[in-house]
Amino acid sequence: MKKIFVPAALILAVACGGGGDGTGVVKLSDISNMNVGEVRVLIPSDIPNGIDLPAGAGARDYVIVVGNTSTQHDVSASFVVKADKSTTGAFGIETAANLQAQSSLQLNQVPLARTPQEAVEARVRSFERRKLALRTPSGSFGISGLSARRSAQVAQASVPAVGDVINVKIPDASTQNLCTNFFQTQAVVASVSQKAILMVDTLDGPPSLLFTQAQMDSITQEFDNVTYPTDAAYFNTPTDVDGNGHIIMLFSGEINKLTPPNSPAGAGFVGGFFFAGDFFPTIDTPQAQGCAESNSAEIFYLLSPDPTGRFGNVRSTSSVRQGTRGTIAHEFQHMINAGNRFQNLLVSNFESTWLDEALAHFAEDAVGRVQRGFGDLQTLTFADLVPCNSCSQRNDFNAFFFQNLARLTYWMDKPDQFSPTSAMADTSLATRGAAWAIVRYAADNYSNALPRTFTHALVAGPDTGVKNFAAATRVPIDTVVKGWLVSMYADHLGITGLNAKYQYQSYNFRSVMPPVAQSVLSQSTATYPLRIQSIGSGSDNIQSKNLSGTGTYFRLTVAAGATAKNVKILDTSGNAASFVGEHVYVLRVQ
Repeated sequence: MKKIFVPAALILAVACGGGGDGTGVVKLSDISNMNVGEVRVLIPSDIPNGIDLPAGAGARDYVIVVGNTSTQHDVSASFVVKADKSTTGAFGIETAANLQAQSSLQLNQVPLARTPQEAVEARVRSFERRKLALRTPSGSFGISGLSARRSAQVAQASVPAVGDVINVKIPDASTQNLCTNFFQTQAVVASVSQKAILMVDTLDGPPSLLFTQAQMDSITQEFDNVTYPTDAAYFNTPTDVDGNGHIIMLFSGEINKLTPPNSPAGAGFVGGFFFAGDFFPTIDTPQAQGCAESNSAEIFYLLSPDPTGRFGNVRSTSSVRQGTRGTIAHEFQHMINAGNRFQNLLVSNFESTWLDEALAHFAEDAVGRVQRGFGDLQTLTFADLVPCNSCSQRNDFNAFFFQNLARLTYWMDKPDQFSPTSAMADTSLATRGAAWAIVRYAADNYSNALPRTFTHALVAGPDTGVKNFAAATRVPIDTVVKGWLVSMYADHLGITGLNAKYQYQSYNFRSVMPPVAQSVLSQSTATYPLRIQSIGSGSDNIQSKNLSGTGTYFRLTVAAGATAKNVKILDTSGNAASFVGEHVYVLRVQ
């Protein structure tokens, strides 16, 4: 189907949420009387006979986004968009090719998280939520269990010195039970800073053969100076179950094995992961469930340099250093989030996967901004992110920014098929991109200019998922979805009279997304990747479907002198659609 870049149009978004007729009563279904930049919210009872466009002298442009904001995960709404044929003038100046084929695409035709990193994270996060209990019927596995573990770990409370050899267990993330399937090994302490302990698996060889001391110290110093204070400021102070005030970074060839051998360039790799089982005791106690793998410590498991490919693929030291920077920022949020919920007596569950992943991707963005000296809400253009082709800032872009923008590109290319609040966050790159984008939008517009306070509240809970998100924004979820859907079209178009709520503060996506999308989607030219179907060139009868929390975009253009028009949103039986969470959001752009 044709992707349409619309420089100026009226957005009409049908998603879950809420004219004049000569009597002084505003007829909401008549959108011809809207001002440029105005956003109107319609519900099914407002448009029982469709959306009316009375005849008028002036040209009018509209983009219709049909979606739903049901608070339930992955609720699918089927509907038909029917537009009457024009008899005078042009109605829809662009046609979208192959509309029927687009609406029938199957999930195996769209980008899923089949990269090794996302596959591993899916197994880890799924196991945590299925098998690690935060509470028992008689009480919490939190503070009392934590205190018991601390007293049992007195011998490990001191900070190890460089050269010390530590016994450690590595969960086997290729399996379905990370508490019972693990590798026992030893690791050499190679660098110690104020907040980090860098260790190298002894099976990988001496640390000096894999890194220079300066490289190892640069990893721990970046964690001290940038990653730790940024993630702590945004998400809360991490736990300290072993009482040593440090986070362990273990580089091991066992992590390298999680990437298939002989993987081609661009296929992705496993940079590392965090596992919440390391908060738990190794055996069941009256206070807590046991996890035999547990190291009773805050620990990351990271990709190791492998100059000969002994563990599957050749990995240079520089590629490991660059490839794990964003991973550490991302996984540290998971550690903070899980740890704070583990300790909180009011919390019964780990965070929903979609919101946990959204915050972890937010952490990459936040750390990248601090690394580059950008403000929390500074509006970034592509030139800000990549000021030159070969400078060091490009490494920062690749480490902290590019992946979020690439995932968002996948959503923008098929916005109807993936929702930010979907349970598919563990399997869909597009869902992750949308989840990051809606949390980024909410932090920009519903944090009172305090995004760190906003994300801190999300991590604190005690609720999870949509309920937690709505509580932090302090507005109904459909209000946030409305603003987000409209902003994904309207951002930085310079629309006269547009409320600031329908723009991002932190990004100029009209600048950032075209070059990213050109790379991700292999486009011949750099265009804004939001997929929009054109309607109205004939008698349209478009079968559509989308998921809760997202929308389908349509373009509708009325030329000067056109006769009256009518657009209906119908159910599959031909009646006016009225599904749970249905709203119509209308933005007039021109």
